[in-house]
Amino acid sequence: MGGTFDPIHLGHLRIIEKLAPKFDEIFLIPAGQPQLRDGAPSASADDRLEMCAAALDDLSDALQEKVSLLDIEIKRSGATFTVDTLSQLRAFFPKFDFTLVIGSDAAVGFSKWKKADEIKKSTKLLVVRRPGAAKSEFPEIEIDALDISATQIRDLFKSKKSAPSVLSPTVSAYITKRGLYGSK
Repeated sequence: MGGTFDPIHLGHLRIIEKLAPKFDEIFLIPAGQPQLRDGAPSASADDRLEMCAAALDDLSDALQEKVSLLDIEIKRSGATFTVDTLSQLRAFFPKFDFTLVIGSDAAVGFSKWKKADEIKKSTKLLVVRRPGAAKSEFPEIEIDALDISATQIRDLFKSKKSAPSVLSPTVSAYITKRGLYGSK
């Protein structure tokens, strides 16, 4: 499960909770330098990685056992592309069958991804459908996803200067401590 996670929020954690019974393991992979995003992430790669670690600490022990936080994209220099990440994962875990979990928003622009056809041929894709989103071309799962976005969260911090209730307590504390998203 990849994403910019700028910041990671309860919607992401709900996805992990709902998908955990369907998979042996879930890799959470914050994007390094995402290429299809308008502008750079607001928080640094290191802060986004730390927020992901903090969010995972707020999960139950059983869920924590199933989720591994990987920094492979953040450690890679230059632009990061999913096709390269999948290749790297296959080299590390040659016996694993991977399913790439993406959100409705990412599915809409999937054809713009680097080597999108190669990804479709070599990897199962599963779209977590956001409330109100149009159906994608890929297999989808509806999990009663929360209708929130990281953009909305950043805007809330900027306008209200308070921690939105759609963040885990540890992530909210990290954001405030670091003064991210105008929280100071």
